[in-house]
Amino acid sequence: MSNQQSATGIGVRPRPPISAWFHHHRQAAQASYEKLLQAPASNFLTVLVIGVALALPHLGISIATAVQGQIEQLDSPPQLSLLLDGTVTYEEAARIREQVMRKPGIAEVKLVDRDRALAEFTAATGLQDLVERLNSNPLPHSLWVYPKANVRTAGLEQLQSDLGALTGVSQVILDSRWLKRLNAFTDLLRTTASVLFLVMALGVVLTLGNTLRLGIEARRDEIVVIKLIGGGNAFARRPFLYTGLFTGALGGVMASLLSGLALMALNAPVNRLFELYDQVPALPSLVLSDLFVLILMGAGLGLISAWYSAQLHLTRIQPK
Repeated sequence: MSNQQSATGIGVRPRPPISAWFHHHRQAAQASYEKLLQAPASNFLTVLVIGVALALPHLGISIATAVQGQIEQLDSPPQLSLLLDGTVTYEEAARIREQVMRKPGIAEVKLVDRDRALAEFTAATGLQDLVERLNSNPLPHSLWVYPKANVRTAGLEQLQSDLGALTGVSQVILDSRWLKRLNAFTDLLRTTASVLFLVMALGVVLTLGNTLRLGIEARRDEIVVIKLIGGGNAFARRPFLYTGLFTGALGGVMASLLSGLALMALNAPVNRLFELYDQVPALPSLVLSDLFVLILMGAGLGLISAWYSAQLHLTRIQPK
């Protein structure tokens, strides 16, 4: 008789509180998983929305980080070009070069002869006929100054001012605008991606919250019965929390897939950008840590959305 009672559950002692807690969580998780499988089309669209919302900011931050890393790996600061007066001879230009070499913070100074510069210009542009009509070489001697790698922006500006004061120097050109513009672009891209993530995260919470609200309304009678037999809001909302958790985690997986495909598509154009700056292409691919981060972020947003929706709507459902 006792064996029959044990098999049917009659006469079995109540579960310990912790065991009962884990048992109900397992049941809630299983029920939520089965609910997701019952409506694959609508749930896939929800997962896709979450995936796009997470993939776009992740993609922007990844590209900005890659470009910023390449900028920091530049071997030397921008080059300074010294254009000498047209009356300066080659011997005088060589003496000016020696003066510049004695300046602190200078790694190398290259003297470019005006005749060589004109020959290179002619070969690059193909304007040989036009150059032959000139009575004299209009180009001056010039110096290419390469500062040391530890010279920062303020030091470069001071060096530009000092070199411009040398006798025989007509103009000093600091080629740093491209670097400032590139840094400004990467900062803008990273900031835009961060703002986009906040906006997208809010959209995910509201979208998933509305989906869960419909699920709560569909199970109104079940929730009423739970409350009639003594179950509280915490007991009733557990299945919805697991639904939000699973949906958000699947959205993170979708975001990883979309980010990986996008990085593969952008690999060639970003590599061409790096090659313009004589850098080795290094656009990062999706790594395992990114996958975990996206899944955790999706699961967190799903859990927040489920908690918000359940807390808001379950309190309105009361037995009559």
